[in-house]
Amino acid sequence: MLVINIVVFVMFFMLYMLSRKHYSKYKNVFWKMGGLIYGKSKKELNTAKKKSDFRKIKVVSNANLDELTELYYIKIISICMVVIFVINAACMILAVYHVFSGKNSSNIIERGDYGDDVSSWDVYVGVDSSQEVYELTVYPRQYTEDEFYQKAEEVFTELKSDILADNEDLQHINGDLILPSSDDSGIFEISWWSDYPEYISSSGKVYLDELQKATEVNLTAKIAYLEFSVQENYHITLVPVEVSDDLSDVVGEVLKEIEADNRSKSSIELPKEISGHKISLKQRDNSIYKQLLGLGIIMCTITIMFSNSNLKEKMQKRDNMLMNEYASFVNKLWLLLGTGMTIKNCFIRMIDEAEEKNILVKELEYTVNQINSGFDEATAYDELGIRLALPQYTRLMNRISQNLRMGTKDLRILMRDEVRESMESRKEYAKKKGEEASTKLLVPMILLMTVVIVIIMVPAFVGL
Repeated sequence: MLVINIVVFVMFFMLYMLSRKHYSKYKNVFWKMGGLIYGKSKKELNTAKKKSDFRKIKVVSNANLDELTELYYIKIISICMVVIFVINAACMILAVYHVFSGKNSSNIIERGDYGDDVSSWDVYVGVDSSQEVYELTVYPRQYTEDEFYQKAEEVFTELKSDILADNEDLQHINGDLILPSSDDSGIFEISWWSDYPEYISSSGKVYLDELQKATEVNLTAKIAYLEFSVQENYHITLVPVEVSDDLSDVVGEVLKEIEADNRSKSSIELPKEISGHKISLKQRDNSIYKQLLGLGIIMCTITIMFSNSNLKEKMQKRDNMLMNEYASFVNKLWLLLGTGMTIKNCFIRMIDEAEEKNILVKELEYTVNQINSGFDEATAYDELGIRLALPQYTRLMNRISQNLRMGTKDLRILMRDEVRESMESRKEYAKKKGEEASTKLLVPMILLMTVVIVIIMVPAFVGL
């Protein structure tokens, strides 16, 4: 694990060195690396969608729009880089701790317990003014001969019931046995053989296809430990069994029996096979490294989701503001046109009289600047409708641009009709918002009703 951590840090360093040349405009180290990654993966990202979203909440030129989109992605990437860096640093600290935690300054070596791994120690021997290092291999504790025979007897006793798997007892064997190659502690090696290998293999596989009647089989287990060994015979009886056509019934009954028999135990061990079909479970690895990796992935995902949610929330507020301003905007435009002003002059007047520069005023100002710079007026109004990206504004701007192309004779009438439609739209919008507000009030009303019921019913029950 320590090697992986070092490789990750080397990758961070290489990214930093590469990013210094092309992204030196960013002072933050992680922003530089984020800029490099964004530049290499720009084609794979859906930048067009994000540009469209940013254009709805900010009035900027196309060049500035590219910069906003770039900063958005670089910010997300840099946050993820910080998370990865911190998680990797934490993993490296843990790995280093595990490497050096075995250092012993008391000259006392704790030997491992039975079955533990062999450990290696560096013994520093001082010779004059220098030191020599000797490698000492320390083996775990070992059983004496008497202890081995006593422990082996206990293992044989446990095996008598453990090898049964889903069989009833040793006199009614009609399914595969569990013949372990070692005891529960992994200290003793166990080997198996039978006098009828055609019916039962050394791995516990039982073959009953050619078995016509109950047959007694001598199953031998040998336990070996270092130079010690001992054998035990188990007399079992193989009986033929009729296989049910419905596998689900057989497996279901076996699993229910196993669950019922192990309710007093802290764990349930399922057999490797049931009716010739393999049984497997997925083991979860709860190591600290995987937990930290999962935490890093979750944090990166939350960062991305939060950024997208924040952007959508701003877009929703922008759309609500434009809908609230639409009727007032159309009404002002109709009144100003009645004084003989052009559409452009009407926009200029609205901009000058605006108390605050909201998104609508900024878009009008952007359109006026386009026209002043020589842009086609009708096309500028079409683009204004596209940027506002709401059906009402898009329809209105299309009508105005078409009227300009064909002549402004009926523009006043067109705006009068639009005022009427805008008032109807405003009523519908207000009705919709009222329904949404009433729905949001349901939860507080239910909570209040619950409190009232408790206040009334509790004294009544207490008084009984």
